[in-house]
Amino acid sequence: MEIREQIMKVIIKINDVIDLAKRFEESPRQVISELGQQVRAGVTEAIEKILSAEIGLFLGRDADKTNKRNGYRVRTFAIKGLGALKLSVPRDRLGRFESKIVPAGLRYDAALENDLALLHLAGLSTRMLSHVSRRVLGINISAQEVSNSLKTIVPAARGFLERPLNDRHFKYLYVDGTNFSVRRTTVAKEPTLVVIGVDAADKKSIIAMVQGDKDSKAAWQMVLATLKERGLKSDLITLGIMDGLPGLADAFIEAFPQATVARCWIHKLRNVMPLVPRRYQSEFKKDWDKMAYAGSKEGAEAAFIKFSERWKNICGDAISRFEKDKTALFCHYDFPKAHWNALRTTNPIERVNKEFKRRSKSMETTGADGLKVLLAFTALRLEYGWAMVPISSPTLANLELSPRRLKEIPDNLNALSQMFLH
Repeated sequence: MEIREQIMKVIIKINDVIDLAKRFEESPRQVISELGQQVRAGVTEAIEKILSAEIGLFLGRDADKTNKRNGYRVRTFAIKGLGALKLSVPRDRLGRFESKIVPAGLRYDAALENDLALLHLAGLSTRMLSHVSRRVLGINISAQEVSNSLKTIVPAARGFLERPLNDRHFKYLYVDGTNFSVRRTTVAKEPTLVVIGVDAADKKSIIAMVQGDKDSKAAWQMVLATLKERGLKSDLITLGIMDGLPGLADAFIEAFPQATVARCWIHKLRNVMPLVPRRYQSEFKKDWDKMAYAGSKEGAEAAFIKFSERWKNICGDAISRFEKDKTALFCHYDFPKAHWNALRTTNPIERVNKEFKRRSKSMETTGADGLKVLLAFTALRLEYGWAMVPISSPTLANLELSPRRLKEIPDNLNALSQMFLH
């Protein structure tokens, strides 16, 4: 059997082109529709010829030489960019033939399945995608099929979350845990341990999102050890920004002996504020910001002296709790001034949490594999924006303590899909 490289040829005569151009001027929508129908008809014819060749090859290899062709069955199969095609799939008498081109049980191609997964990750619910599938794709897709489509990109998600790190030189690490609802045999909150790195070009990148048993020192020791196994250069890490989880600072210094530990100002404020009587909290916060946003370390030290003198008799326990972590809170002043806004807090991880919750809202709950895919997609979505805004950018400011706001970069699903699937 001769297999030709050229499966389908489209021949258009000059007169047809001229007539088509005139009709475009009169009714472009109708002409586009007709062209689409012609392309689908051409593709349908080409696929059916391939199917005919496929069953011919199968029958030629079949041990039972009495097996013959036995007519056709009509199947609907959707292809990305073309919609639903009505295909005549050949059958054999013994019912042994199974097409590899249009597999039994599949109603659409892998590209459409990937798109379903990406649209679901982008925020469209399973119910909404199911509702619009007939209109957009030409076939009805169930909510369960949409959920199942996530499985097609689990390997890509796992590959991204576990990628080698030896090609970039990271200097700062944000370290924090966050909780997400996960469906296994039951639904419950489970911690995910997140590490964001800042590289030599001042660009942020999510380098770890590990589902763990709990946010503990032992869990963090495992995460930090795994980062080094993936190629993170420990001797280049100079700072770790984190909350006050018991043992976390010790685990970090064990992993990166040359680094300094910085405490997050936001976490510390949340920790201290309950010790301040409500009627004083507004003024207390103003004095707090004078330390956090001083123009120099000397200015911060001077602001601390005034802060302590004013408040130690009113809320001494709050001052004592602040003094306990003062060195870790002030250490960002020892780094380049252009980085201070970014190094005061673990806010980038808070941003991951908010983005994840926004993406997962349409899912209600997700399984372990679905969570892995969603974590990877969330990471890529944020990195697409972070790649354009280094931490030294003058437009970047702390999102919770400063009145300025970082303008969000709109979604670009096409770019994300290329990053995610390739």
